[in-house]
Amino acid sequence: MRNFSKSFLFLIQNCKRTLFKNIIFIFIFAILLSGCTKKGTIPKGARSYHNSEVWKQSNSRIVKYVDIYKKNKHVKTCLDRAKSRRYLYYIHRVFYKYELPPELAYLPILESCFDYKADSGSARGMWQFTKATAKDYGLDVSFLSDERLNWRKSTDSAARYLKILGERFENNWELALAGYNGGPNYMEKQIRSQRTRNFWKLKLRKETYEYVPKFLAMLRVAKSRYPELYFHGAPRAWVRSG
Repeated sequence: MRNFSKSFLFLIQNCKRTLFKNIIFIFIFAILLSGCTKKGTIPKGARSYHNSEVWKQSNSRIVKYVDIYKKNKHVKTCLDRAKSRRYLYYIHRVFYKYELPPELAYLPILESCFDYKADSGSARGMWQFTKATAKDYGLDVSFLSDERLNWRKSTDSAARYLKILGERFENNWELALAGYNGGPNYMEKQIRSQRTRNFWKLKLRKETYEYVPKFLAMLRVAKSRYPELYFHGAPRAWVRSG
């Protein structure tokens, strides 16, 4: 009987230790599970879209071009070309990789109307690179080859260039876009001499002065009048974000 009592007591003590360990394990597991399922957590690798007000702003300079592009078919013609050749699927994928605003994927509406053979004399291709800028961003421009006309390669170069411009102008996309058109050195010189980083207050040469309001007007017309073309090939999360 004495041996039985000792065995029973040992069994109870052992059960208590096991139960205590299990309680601690369950408590730690609950904490970890709570952290993993916390509301608002963005899955690793996912991207959130903040819809910066820069793309939605309005002023008299933008409205002027909105009225123009509403009356002609330029925006629709460019978007039709992009859809028929599935350009935007690829462009959005590349721009997503470089974490660029999706709105920038539509810059060829202004630059070339999505014509990969476009030639303005000093610049060529869908993204209208000059020889110097093309070479700076890895495109071969020679007597035998001109990769500015390779829309896939030039898209990757354009993404890297826009990424650098965004960083250089601290994600002020009006200034970065003006830099894409007029050159970053020119823009920095104007910012220093005029002592303002507000694009809308800068006095610039005509083409660069009109470049940003034209592009923002094109975006507005594309989104409001041709949404099925505008969002064709775009990231679903961005489309849902409005």
